[in-house]
Amino acid sequence: MTTRIFAALAFAGLLTGTASAADLYVPSPDQAIVSASRDWTGFYIGAHAGYADFDAAHDGNDSDLATLNGWLGGVQAGYNVQFDSVVLGVEADLSAAGILEGSDTDHWDADDGINGLATLRGRLGFAVGDLLLYGTAGLAVANLDVDDQAQSIGGWVAGVGAEYMVTDTVSLKAEYLYTNFGTVEVEGYNNGDEFDIDGSAVRVGVNFHF
Repeated sequence: MTTRIFAALAFAGLLTGTASAADLYVPSPDQAIVSASRDWTGFYIGAHAGYADFDAAHDGNDSDLATLNGWLGGVQAGYNVQFDSVVLGVEADLSAAGILEGSDTDHWDADDGINGLATLRGRLGFAVGDLLLYGTAGLAVANLDVDDQAQSIGGWVAGVGAEYMVTDTVSLKAEYLYTNFGTVEVEGYNNGDEFDIDGSAVRVGVNFHF
């Protein structure tokens, strides 16, 4: 009987010691699974291409409308700063364009339109791993070529986008931008006909990070 009691006590002690050792076990760093967002902080440069569709309403009248559409493509540069999952940034871009009216209207001639665009925008984004989702807003300038007369016009731009890191230094992006130039006195038509000019663009691009 005494032998059985000692054996039982020894077995209980062994179980207690094993449980305590399991409670004290801490996985090594190599065994821990870590999921962290990529650091987007730094400078970048890149290129983009896309399609734009703008309206030019004569005297603000939507029934007297020129539709300007076509390609755009150019370069961009920017800088990001990341705080945890929040990414703040600024970006400037310059695009050549062929955003033109395809046929004559009552107050706008075929092949007249926008042949250049530039923006300076802030960006506010949220990083999830290699993916960055962001909103953007800022200033826009366009070069209007009407009746062989060039004119610069200014306005505001806002949009949304997504960017994905495919390597440590290369990312791909897609974005939608809405641009509004307000009421513009178009110098090439009747000494300054007024048009309300606004439109949208969809762009894809690549960035190289430093």
